[in-house]
Amino acid sequence: MPSHGLLPRPADLFERELPSLWLLSDTRHKPRRDVIGIFNWESSEQKFDYPLDRLGLDPQTDYVAFDYWHNTLIPSIKGRLPLAVPSESCRILAVRPRSTHPQLLSTSRHITQGIVDVLEESWDENTRTLSGRSQVVAGDTYELRIVAAAQANSFNVSSADESAGVLSSSTESPGLVRMSLRSPTSREVSWRVHFN
Repeated sequence: MPSHGLLPRPADLFERELPSLWLLSDTRHKPRRDVIGIFNWESSEQKFDYPLDRLGLDPQTDYVAFDYWHNTLIPSIKGRLPLAVPSESCRILAVRPRSTHPQLLSTSRHITQGIVDVLEESWDENTRTLSGRSQVVAGDTYELRIVAAAQANSFNVSSADESAGVLSSSTESPGLVRMSLRSPTSREVSWRVHFN
């Protein structure tokens, strides 16, 4: 398990015997990445409804979120985080402010969903291309989860990555593009997604 070297913080430390709400923020690179962990220590389902400002997130901002364990995009979050968590389990959400252009929200390598593996991400409005670099593990299918209103029209990796045997494929569902990468060796992979 790779270490991210960051300190998550419990938002409800003095309200419960065991904190249930945690935030991990990575501001070392742009864009900023936030991961929220909601833990249910009880033997029955619990419903949580937290104000976003308790996490240090702007309550006026519309956020997009991806649930790591449920492997799905969840409805927009604004002001509060209402969430049901099954007994003795957790929900791990990658959240970002909603953007007018496609953005990488989550990856499949680690529960931090991009913090340990995404080395770079940028959007080029002129070419309508989202590009980046990710550290992938040999033989492990690595998935990029990209929030996008527009349809993607091509996915590719650099020619050096293609020569090294990196394979890519993609699927789309409403509002979400999934780009899968698989490399025979552990390496940094440069990827690009072009949108209509």
